[in-house]
Amino acid sequence: MKQPIKIFIAALALIALAGCEIFEIDNYEGPNASFHGSILDAETGQAVETDIQNGSAIRAYELGWPTEAAQTWVIKQNGEFRNDMTFAAHYKIEFINGNFYPFTIPDLEITKGDNLHDFQVTPYIRIKNADIRKSGNTVVATFSLEAGKPEVRLAAIRLYAFTDIYVGEQVKFDIEGDAFRKSFSPAKAIVPGETFTLTIDIGANSGQFKYSRNYYFRIGALAEVANVGTVRHNYAPHAVIPF
Repeated sequence: MKQPIKIFIAALALIALAGCEIFEIDNYEGPNASFHGSILDAETGQAVETDIQNGSAIRAYELGWPTEAAQTWVIKQNGEFRNDMTFAAHYKIEFINGNFYPFTIPDLEITKGDNLHDFQVTPYIRIKNADIRKSGNTVVATFSLEAGKPEVRLAAIRLYAFTDIYVGEQVKFDIEGDAFRKSFSPAKAIVPGETFTLTIDIGANSGQFKYSRNYYFRIGALAEVANVGTVRHNYAPHAVIPF
């Protein structure tokens, strides 16, 4: 007779638990705000592009909690950002380890509903006069550079290629040859008006460009700057070339 008694006691325990708070419906309000905008060059007004993976990001801390944990909000490759599942609150906003000079906003209010906010920044490097075109069996990129501040040095430049708009340091073809990139050791001063040329030999990379379709190309530059954390690549807008 002991087994039925145990079953009866277990049933009573479940009934008791059913009245506890753990079975009540969560009545906390869900995300009630969207936050979106662009990362803009304070001097030119143009979007500061980045990598879709491992690129610049927004670090947000919701204020008012005993422990204010960091949330990472991704910046898209075209410099725009959007978070449609956030909460109306006050936030500390940090920009660190990006492709522009870091800074912090101690208190930024996000209200219920739609919030549009653009951030003005100083990129480490501006890519100027970018031109990417196919000439015969070669893709040729020409451009000049401008430093965001005098102390910025140039560590590397590269012409990236891939099959979609996310082309960049994290999303790229492995290209044969050396003419598509240059590294500078030690990093060199950026001279306004100096013209750079990078090329990709299509014939030597026929395995990458074997289909008749659009391919995406993008010029990237990596700065060397002291005491700013991790430095990400700066980019020009991508170019689309049909093959």
